[in-house]
Amino acid sequence: MPTAFQRELVTLAHRLADLCDLVAVALEEATRSVLESDHTLGGRAREQAAAVAALGAACEDQACALLALHAPPEAGVKAVVAAVHTAADLTRMGGLAREVAAARGPVPAAVRPALARLGAHAVAAARALRELLVGGDGGGLGDAAALAEAAEGEVREWAVRSQGAGAAVDLVLLAAVHGRFAATAVRIGRAAGFAPVGA
Repeated sequence: MPTAFQRELVTLAHRLADLCDLVAVALEEATRSVLESDHTLGGRAREQAAAVAALGAACEDQACALLALHAPPEAGVKAVVAAVHTAADLTRMGGLAREVAAARGPVPAAVRPALARLGAHAVAAARALRELLVGGDGGGLGDAAALAEAAEGEVREWAVRSQGAGAAVDLVLLAAVHGRFAATAVRIGRAAGFAPVGA
């Protein structure tokens, strides 16, 4: 029978999965807001990012309480520390989504498909991470990150060919933010050994 500590660790894993959901929605809406020059979507994305920060802090508090209220074995301590790092990294991903939402368009038509793919693949990475955190295999995480990297490369190639230096630099920076988002999801996935299998 699971101990109280193990049950609470499962609950924490599911809260972190909820945090992944929020992060994915925030980036999805932020990317659409840039592609469509839709300030309403941008505002919603910023609200989602604020919700990410609040839930991330709550997850860190819950993890610290687990250590304070229980005396877990070494493996349990490592799991809780991993959860704290995961909450912090997911909160940073929410901050990246906020950066995307703050970007100003319009996005040139020629590069819009590549940026849309980049956003979609970065969001897919976050959703694959969510499955991993609740005991799934997270099998799509690496593929999504690789596809995001390829799409980021397309944006950079467009920027090199572009005559509009200011817009090109802005789009390269925007693409880099998406790339960091996907790369952070991969880094979390590699370190997420705390996720209770079958939770």
